[in-house]
Amino acid sequence: TRVEEAISNAERMRFDLVPVVASAADAYRIAFPERRFAAELPGEPVLIDGAPDLIVQMLDKLIDNAVDFSPAGATITLRLALEPHVAVLEVDNPGPPIAPETLGRLFESLWQSRGGGAESDSRPHFGLGLYIVRLIAEFHGGSAAAENLPGDSGARFIVRLQRP
Repeated sequence: TRVEEAISNAERMRFDLVPVVASAADAYRIAFPERRFAAELPGEPVLIDGAPDLIVQMLDKLIDNAVDFSPAGATITLRLALEPHVAVLEVDNPGPPIAPETLGRLFESLWQSRGGGAESDSRPHFGLGLYIVRLIAEFHGGSAAAENLPGDSGARFIVRLQRP
Protein backbone atom coordinates (compact mmCIF):
# COMPACT_ATOMS: atom_id res chain seq x y z
CA THR A 1 0.00 0.00 0.00
CA ARG A 2 2.83 2.41 0.84
CA VAL A 3 4.55 1.67 -2.47
CA GLU A 4 1.33 2.29 -4.39
CA GLU A 5 0.77 5.55 -2.50
CA ALA A 6 4.34 6.77 -3.04
CA ILE A 7 4.13 6.09 -6.78
CA SER A 8 0.72 7.72 -7.18
CA ASN A 9 1.95 10.84 -5.35
CA ALA A 10 5.15 11.28 -7.39
CA GLU A 11 5.62 14.67 -8.97
CA ARG A 12 5.34 14.74 -12.76
CA MET A 13 7.52 16.63 -15.20
CA ARG A 14 8.33 16.39 -18.90
CA PHE A 15 11.73 14.78 -19.51
CA ASP A 16 13.77 12.90 -22.10
CA LEU A 17 14.03 9.14 -21.50
CA VAL A 18 17.20 8.74 -23.62
CA PRO A 19 19.71 10.19 -21.11
CA VAL A 20 17.91 8.48 -18.21
CA VAL A 21 18.28 5.05 -19.83
CA ALA A 22 21.85 5.78 -21.00
CA SER A 23 22.91 6.85 -17.51
CA ALA A 24 21.26 3.82 -15.94
CA ALA A 25 23.05 1.48 -18.39
CA ASP A 26 26.37 3.08 -17.45
CA ALA A 27 25.62 2.56 -13.75
CA TYR A 28 24.69 -1.11 -14.32
CA ARG A 29 28.03 -1.73 -16.06
CA ILE A 30 29.73 -0.65 -12.82
CA ALA A 31 27.29 -2.31 -10.41
CA PHE A 32 27.25 -5.69 -12.20
CA PRO A 33 30.72 -6.23 -13.72
CA GLU A 34 29.94 -9.92 -14.24
CA ARG A 35 27.39 -8.96 -16.94
CA ARG A 36 27.67 -6.92 -20.11
CA PHE A 37 25.11 -4.24 -20.87
CA ALA A 38 24.12 -3.06 -24.32
CA ALA A 39 21.97 0.04 -24.77
CA GLU A 40 20.08 0.54 -28.02
CA LEU A 41 18.81 4.11 -27.94
CA PRO A 42 17.25 6.36 -30.56
CA GLY A 43 19.20 9.36 -31.79
CA GLU A 44 16.32 11.69 -31.02
CA PRO A 45 14.71 12.75 -27.73
CA VAL A 46 11.97 10.54 -26.28
CA LEU A 47 9.85 12.87 -24.18
CA ILE A 48 7.36 11.63 -21.62
CA ASP A 49 5.45 13.21 -18.75
CA GLY A 50 6.30 11.47 -15.51
CA ALA A 51 8.91 10.98 -12.85
CA PRO A 52 12.51 10.24 -13.88
CA ASP A 53 13.30 8.77 -10.45
CA LEU A 54 10.46 6.27 -10.88
CA ILE A 55 11.79 5.28 -14.31
CA VAL A 56 15.20 4.59 -12.73
CA GLN A 57 13.53 2.57 -9.96
CA MET A 58 11.64 0.57 -12.60
CA LEU A 59 14.84 -0.07 -14.56
CA ASP A 60 16.59 -1.16 -11.36
CA LYS A 61 13.88 -3.79 -10.75
CA LEU A 62 14.09 -5.05 -14.35
CA ILE A 63 17.89 -5.21 -14.27
CA ASP A 64 17.99 -6.96 -10.88
CA ASN A 65 15.64 -9.55 -12.35
CA ALA A 66 17.73 -9.88 -15.53
CA VAL A 67 20.93 -10.36 -13.53
CA ASP A 68 19.28 -12.97 -11.30
CA PHE A 69 18.13 -15.04 -14.27
CA SER A 70 21.11 -14.69 -16.63
CA PRO A 71 24.46 -16.48 -16.54
CA ALA A 72 27.73 -14.70 -15.75
CA GLY A 73 29.17 -13.11 -18.89
CA ALA A 74 25.71 -12.64 -20.44
CA THR A 75 24.77 -9.48 -22.31
CA ILE A 76 21.65 -7.77 -21.01
CA THR A 77 20.17 -5.41 -23.58
CA LEU A 78 18.25 -2.23 -22.77
CA ARG A 79 16.34 -0.98 -25.79
CA LEU A 80 14.30 2.19 -26.19
CA ALA A 81 12.12 2.67 -29.26
CA LEU A 82 9.43 5.04 -30.41
CA GLU A 83 5.95 4.07 -31.53
CA PRO A 84 3.13 6.52 -32.19
CA HIS A 85 2.25 8.07 -28.81
CA VAL A 86 4.26 5.41 -26.95
CA ALA A 87 7.85 4.91 -25.81
CA VAL A 88 8.75 1.22 -25.68
CA LEU A 89 11.42 0.19 -23.20
CA GLU A 90 12.67 -3.39 -23.39
CA VAL A 91 15.10 -5.39 -21.30
CA ASP A 92 16.36 -8.64 -22.86
CA ASN A 93 18.29 -11.18 -20.88
CA PRO A 94 19.61 -14.57 -21.91
CA GLY A 95 18.80 -17.42 -19.59
CA PRO A 96 15.91 -19.75 -18.91
CA PRO A 97 12.63 -18.99 -20.69
CA ILE A 98 9.58 -17.95 -18.69
CA ALA A 99 7.19 -20.86 -18.17
CA PRO A 100 3.95 -20.27 -20.12
CA GLU A 101 1.82 -20.63 -16.98
CA THR A 102 3.94 -17.94 -15.32
CA LEU A 103 3.69 -15.25 -18.02
CA GLY A 104 0.28 -14.03 -16.87
CA ARG A 105 1.27 -13.76 -13.21
CA LEU A 106 4.70 -12.11 -13.28
CA PHE A 107 3.45 -8.61 -12.51
CA GLU A 108 1.12 -9.55 -9.64
CA SER A 109 1.82 -8.41 -6.10
CA LEU A 110 3.64 -10.86 -3.81
CA TRP A 111 4.12 -13.44 -6.55
CA GLN A 112 7.52 -14.81 -7.47
CA SER A 113 9.20 -17.64 -9.29
CA ARG A 114 12.79 -18.00 -8.17
CA GLY A 115 13.36 -21.74 -8.15
CA GLY A 116 15.80 -22.11 -11.03
CA GLY A 117 17.48 -18.82 -11.66
CA ALA A 118 20.98 -18.76 -13.09
CA GLU A 119 22.27 -17.29 -9.84
CA SER A 120 20.16 -18.34 -6.89
CA ASP A 121 21.24 -16.30 -3.94
CA SER A 122 20.45 -15.87 -0.30
CA ARG A 123 18.98 -12.37 -0.67
CA PRO A 124 15.33 -12.18 0.33
CA HIS A 125 12.85 -11.73 -2.52
CA PHE A 126 9.44 -10.43 -1.59
CA GLY A 127 7.67 -10.77 -4.92
CA LEU A 128 7.25 -7.02 -5.36
CA GLY A 129 9.85 -6.11 -8.01
CA LEU A 130 7.82 -6.77 -11.15
CA TYR A 131 4.66 -5.56 -9.44
CA ILE A 132 6.42 -2.22 -8.86
CA VAL A 133 7.46 -2.23 -12.53
CA ARG A 134 3.78 -2.57 -13.48
CA LEU A 135 2.71 0.21 -11.08
CA ILE A 136 5.34 2.59 -12.47
CA ALA A 137 4.36 1.77 -16.05
CA GLU A 138 0.71 2.44 -15.19
CA PHE A 139 1.64 5.73 -13.48
CA HIS A 140 3.12 6.75 -16.86
CA GLY A 141 -0.07 5.76 -18.72
CA GLY A 142 1.45 2.50 -19.90
CA SER A 143 1.75 -1.21 -19.28
CA ALA A 144 4.27 -3.94 -18.57
CA ALA A 145 4.51 -7.35 -20.22
CA ALA A 146 6.94 -10.20 -20.68
CA GLU A 147 7.66 -12.73 -23.39
CA ASN A 148 10.28 -15.30 -24.22
CA LEU A 149 13.10 -14.50 -26.61
CA PRO A 150 13.20 -16.41 -29.90
CA GLY A 151 14.26 -20.00 -29.41
CA ASP A 152 13.43 -19.77 -25.70
CA SER A 153 16.91 -18.29 -25.21
CA GLY A 154 15.82 -15.96 -22.42
CA ALA A 155 13.23 -13.36 -21.52
CA ARG A 156 12.17 -9.94 -22.73
CA PHE A 157 10.39 -7.46 -20.48
CA ILE A 158 8.47 -4.77 -22.35
CA VAL A 159 7.28 -1.53 -20.80
CA ARG A 160 5.13 0.85 -22.82
CA LEU A 161 5.00 4.45 -21.61
CA GLN A 162 2.58 7.10 -22.87
CA ARG A 163 4.16 10.01 -24.76
CA PRO A 164 2.63 13.48 -25.00
